[in-house]
Amino acid sequence: MFQNINARTRILLVLLVYTLLMFVLVLYVVLQLRNEAEDDERRHLRLIAELTARHPAQLIESAQQFLYALSGNVSPLLSDPRRCHDFLRVLQQSNASRYHSIGLILPDGKLFCNSVDPDSRVDLSDRLYYRLAAESGQFAIGEHQIGRATKRHGLNFGYPVMDANGKLLAVLNVALDLAKFAERGAMRQMDAADGHVMTIVDRNGIILAHYPGSSYRIGEKISDPVVLKQAFAMDSGMFTATVPGGVRQIFAVESVGNNPDGISPIRVMVSSPESIIYAEANRVQLRMLVGAGLLLLLMFLVIWFGANVLVLRPFRVLLDMAEKVRSGDFSARTGMAGSHELARLGGALDMMAEELSVREDKLKQAMLQLNEQAVTDQLTGLPNRRYLWERLEAELMRAQRKQATLSVLLFDIDLFKQLNDRWGHAAGDLVLRNIAHVTRKVVRGSDVVARYGGEEFVIVMPESGEEVAAARAEELCREVAALRLSYNGQELGVITVSVGVVCSHQNTQSAEQLVRLADQAMYEAKQGGRNRIVLKRLDAAT
Repeated sequence: MFQNINARTRILLVLLVYTLLMFVLVLYVVLQLRNEAEDDERRHLRLIAELTARHPAQLIESAQQFLYALSGNVSPLLSDPRRCHDFLRVLQQSNASRYHSIGLILPDGKLFCNSVDPDSRVDLSDRLYYRLAAESGQFAIGEHQIGRATKRHGLNFGYPVMDANGKLLAVLNVALDLAKFAERGAMRQMDAADGHVMTIVDRNGIILAHYPGSSYRIGEKISDPVVLKQAFAMDSGMFTATVPGGVRQIFAVESVGNNPDGISPIRVMVSSPESIIYAEANRVQLRMLVGAGLLLLLMFLVIWFGANVLVLRPFRVLLDMAEKVRSGDFSARTGMAGSHELARLGGALDMMAEELSVREDKLKQAMLQLNEQAVTDQLTGLPNRRYLWERLEAELMRAQRKQATLSVLLFDIDLFKQLNDRWGHAAGDLVLRNIAHVTRKVVRGSDVVARYGGEEFVIVMPESGEEVAAARAEELCREVAALRLSYNGQELGVITVSVGVVCSHQNTQSAEQLVRLADQAMYEAKQGGRNRIVLKRLDAAT
């Protein structure tokens, strides 16, 4: 059959088969690119959702700590509504960047006082945060609401205050200002050009924040019931849905917070259209198919003039490049230059590999940033050393601008190693958790408490001088010494701490210097017999 076909035609037939295989390989590579693009985008969306969820989670934790600190002042406030209003008004003004109102609700649901209107006595018994807090005796997160006193969009948190017999005295509430939350939230870091849409909703699907700007506004409900149903069917995960307009999108969902009724109060949703995800793969596919078609035509023309090598060699380069990209080597390049079809195809592959390499680098960088967001010590629940340095630097800069004094307390548990050696590390962990709990009770809501390492803790007190810092340190020593802990039925004995105190001045020092001086003062307290406070004055230290 092939005896009468000349060599040139035979070569042409071989090249034709080779070209057909090349088309198959191009389609296979493009399919792999589409799959990899979708996988990368899914990881990217999941990462954005997790990063974004950290912002409201930190706000919830901050609100809980704020209300916990405020709960110690409830009893005297219940004696006089006007005095209560004045106290809460001053407190709210100092936290105006975050909250738009603070209130105190009686057990019958009537508002006793709030920071906005001294004469308001509205009935709040129908509010979700009040009912959950009053019925469960636990911190509760509400839903979107427009304040009856403030007329502003907010998300309320409720904290029950009990008497010594466990009877409900009142419910403290603080309202997160959703307008400022949306302005300062993590979604502002997104690149709108990527086509991502981020929405934060409450348990009813009401929008708390949305980015980028669209027809949605704070307080409106998500109009697509299918999306809402799938989003609330999972605490964390991904799904694909067709939104109004016929656009298919991939969604990443992350739940935030826990309520006493077991329902997660907040959902973070991040989505991206499939058309954007596959856009580059489709462009690469088109360029590859067009290039391959032109290449086939070129081979028919060139082969008759004996240019076999000029065609086969670039094909080998393209095949090697495609195989490397398919195996995950995005650093591979064809290095082909020129305006002919194969060079254009090689350029398209190089662009594809470059874009995939950039996306992979961005993903790695985002994952690194996610790891760096872990700022909480798991044992004590306090912020860790990394968070301490960030906050101390920020508070020190603010103190410099306001020409105010900032105090740093560094304290260490006395004879902690002996306690560990005698009772074991489980007993040591028990002591650390209780010390952390006591410290939270002692400090103000604006103070920063962090575990510095081991048995060392640091307290940063903005706008506090030596007298206030020393008084706080004395109270801390008393509270710690009053602890009566037991492990396996045996008393651990009296636990004490040694505290070093240092205060910054207008000529101020760096954060590292303040902590180092506080550490020196703490060691002086240790050397002086433990269970004592040493105040190191900066002029003497210098």
